[in-house]
Amino acid sequence: MNLPWHLLLLLAGQADGWKLDTLHRPGREPLRGLVIRQGADAIEFKQVVRKPGSPTLVFALNFKPSEVSGLDLIDDADRAELTRKLEKLENDRRLLFAHLRRVEKGAVAEDLPGLTSAPWPGDTTGATMARVYAGGRFRLLTTVGAELAQLVALQMEQVFAAYAQLLPPRVPDAKPVTILLARSPAEYAALAKGRGAGGLLNPAFYDPATNTVVCGSDLDDLEKRIDTLREHHASEFARIQKGEKELRAAYMNRPPADLVAVFQEARAKLKGVVDRNEATVRTARRLLLERLNHEACHAYLANEVFPVSKGGLPRWLDEGLAQVFEGALVEAGELRAERPDPQRLARLRQAIQAGELPPLAELLRADAKSFLVHHFERKEDSDRAYLVAWGLAYWLLFDRQALAGPVLDKALESRAQGADPVAFFEALAGKPLPEAEKQWREGMKALRSSGAR
Repeated sequence: MNLPWHLLLLLAGQADGWKLDTLHRPGREPLRGLVIRQGADAIEFKQVVRKPGSPTLVFALNFKPSEVSGLDLIDDADRAELTRKLEKLENDRRLLFAHLRRVEKGAVAEDLPGLTSAPWPGDTTGATMARVYAGGRFRLLTTVGAELAQLVALQMEQVFAAYAQLLPPRVPDAKPVTILLARSPAEYAALAKGRGAGGLLNPAFYDPATNTVVCGSDLDDLEKRIDTLREHHASEFARIQKGEKELRAAYMNRPPADLVAVFQEARAKLKGVVDRNEATVRTARRLLLERLNHEACHAYLANEVFPVSKGGLPRWLDEGLAQVFEGALVEAGELRAERPDPQRLARLRQAIQAGELPPLAELLRADAKSFLVHHFERKEDSDRAYLVAWGLAYWLLFDRQALAGPVLDKALESRAQGADPVAFFEALAGKPLPEAEKQWREGMKALRSSGAR
């Protein structure tokens, strides 16, 4: 597999492949972005700011010609591509933000095209109906509410498109993956048990035998409870405002400061409660989408890029890539994962420093059981396996730049021919295991949470 040069740069973390115009100003830092119009009266410019781990920012600016000392312009083909990306970015955000505003206000969601219904696989009686959305690479069946179902459908459309952009498919006519999203832990447990995963503590999993992602979430119920609290809090704010207004009227708009402070304190406490509730919902929503991103990565890699029939990916790399990409930004059809997860990085550094990690060869030879948790006593071992897998995948992606082009092709060819998992890793790292493990550990110690070394 040979990726386009701009994707290689994206994986290397040295650039992200967006070619931009440069606007120079006398005595000031140049700005990068897109020149919209050059006129005798003004230069219209969209500044584009892209930092690792942060959403792309776009600022509409206007300059007098006298304020600009020079312009370095990209060619017409690159300009058309940049314009397309910025338009897609704006449209995706408009759609997502409009949907989130409807969700947070408790409004009735408008149906997405293709949203239908079908019997829920978790109910053998056929009485429970699921909402169904048929995407290009997936089919979503869920019992959650319409608002959350549509949010998930929007996210999955963007994520699968971004995976296909980053790692182009190798398997023609791959079958769409089925995504089952249950609205409660009980429904999820029933689905897991029906697929031989009963007692599984993982909050989601991908079943390659049936090409199905199974995920559970109580976010739907949480958002309904928060909706009820929003109404209560709104009435409380109104009550406080009314009381303060009556106080000011009683004292001819000059009430004692200590009495006013009572209302101000009540308003501040209530605002703190509201903010914490909203933060709880946002966190739950983020975690759900990250779980789905993670399992969608497994499904996409297994279906369209590294099928089991041709050797597939070793478990550590499959799990490592899914973790790297689960929290990545999806913008204009691209994945941005160059900023390492700060919590994983901190935990990995601590484990390295404390000498708590098993030998690397042990993880490289690990099977699926090392990454699935059925009992609490095995959770610590599973956590370590996931942590090391994440660190190795990140290192190979951004430090070694080994997961693209002929290096990856050669390693996969050796795996298809039955190469030992350690030999597969050495082919990717370009070094014997002891030397590669030493460099990896040093690289993780030197890595900053911003992605810089």
